[in-house]
Amino acid sequence: MIMDKWFQFSKRSQSPFPNYLSMESTTLEMKRVAGCNYQKIMIILQNNDYWLYFLENDFQKAAKKILKKIKRNPTFFHALITWQKKCSPSFLKNTKKNASGDLRLVNNKMLIKFYKQYEKEYKIIYSHYFPILSVEKYLTEYLTEYLLKEYKDQKIASDYFNKLLTVPSAMVNLKEKIEALKLAAIIIQNKKWLKIFKSLNTDQLLRLDLKLYRLIKNHAKRWFWLTRGYDGEILTFNDFINRIKKHIEDSPVKALQAIQEKNNQLKEEVKKIKIDKKYKPLFQAMRDGMHLKELRKSIVSQSLHWFDPILKEIARRGGISHHQAKFLRASDVREMLLKDKDFTYILNERIKLSMYLITKEGTKIIVGKQAENYFKKFCQTPNELKEIKGLAASPGVARGKAKIVLSLSEANKVKKGDVVITVNAEPSFSTAIIKAAALIADSGTGITSHPATLAREAGIPCVVDAKIATKILIDGDLIEVDGYKGIIRKIC
Repeated sequence: MIMDKWFQFSKRSQSPFPNYLSMESTTLEMKRVAGCNYQKIMIILQNNDYWLYFLENDFQKAAKKILKKIKRNPTFFHALITWQKKCSPSFLKNTKKNASGDLRLVNNKMLIKFYKQYEKEYKIIYSHYFPILSVEKYLTEYLTEYLLKEYKDQKIASDYFNKLLTVPSAMVNLKEKIEALKLAAIIIQNKKWLKIFKSLNTDQLLRLDLKLYRLIKNHAKRWFWLTRGYDGEILTFNDFINRIKKHIEDSPVKALQAIQEKNNQLKEEVKKIKIDKKYKPLFQAMRDGMHLKELRKSIVSQSLHWFDPILKEIARRGGISHHQAKFLRASDVREMLLKDKDFTYILNERIKLSMYLITKEGTKIIVGKQAENYFKKFCQTPNELKEIKGLAASPGVARGKAKIVLSLSEANKVKKGDVVITVNAEPSFSTAIIKAAALIADSGTGITSHPATLAREAGIPCVVDAKIATKILIDGDLIEVDGYKGIIRKIC
């Protein structure tokens, strides 16, 4: 096993739940969706550092099969979007329903049933999403090679590729911002609402104007999940009030006009790019893939929020923390609740260092010395490098001081012109990214990844899949980011 030819697919900061379920879905359920699946997957975990590995030949085989499918049928991802939109509402409804009421009154068998139901429905949802991740790198290479051959210049090819794959309608952060700006514009036009809003707290708003309260409440209901991800916090009602207050201060009408002008300019520039009719449907397939990614984020983030009370109740009954419960498998939940098994020591060992081996038969977890051997072979980083290679995700070249941002609490240290370096940029980092000269992410699978989308929205160069940037670089390092070639250089 340790001698198999593995390659690192991503490195992120996240817990194993629900991510081991995601990977289980690619070894079994994905076969029915895409006609291919993976034989073995390896996850190495140290605290919340998460390394994901695939077998090289296994991954290439699946990617090439999906690429062939897309060339034959470019509407494949569009069909997956249609399926997700049709089936995800019942998944979210079931999860929310199961978590409602007083869970302390629910017996152990029913709690296990809730966990198993979530597992089953989540894996079906995820299996309809992962094909874009499987093929993204290969489809990107295929399309960029075409552009390079057509236009004979790497910078022009990168610029055109970026414009063709900048899809404002797939940028959830931008969509929320536009809706919030429209709300702010409405509030400005109403003197009573503006006066209330400038001095309000939540209770005042509810008491003084129910209509205004409902407008903001409905907006919060649509977008609360935006910052959730796998382990993050949701946006509260007061968070949205503060966001809208900021929009009011910054002139929402002008901001909306600027966004519209930028989108119109992009449309005009895209119209001028001549693409062979053979490749046009494939660029659309990639754009569909971006929509699929953002749709998946919405579904998973909401489902995890609604599932949290169930996982917390399981944790309470097992005498463990919510964080520890994220290192349980479904079989562990059964043993803990029905056989009264104490998992405290086992979970602490998994958190400290563990290796998850995933096949279609399920997930095997290895800890201790054997896990250490895998960690030493696959996860340790060199002490220093002058150049780091990743994937080009947004074009341009920029220099600036490095700022490592691993959590939202660290975002305020970013100054204008800095280079933000993170594990995986989330929409909650957008205030820091707007000030940045460039963005680097250790994770990210390419141009459809969240960091790439945020960078294109901000109009800055971006390199994803850097893998070790947060470990090698430190705050204050002067670095250069080449978003054309996917290269990061340490200047001094």
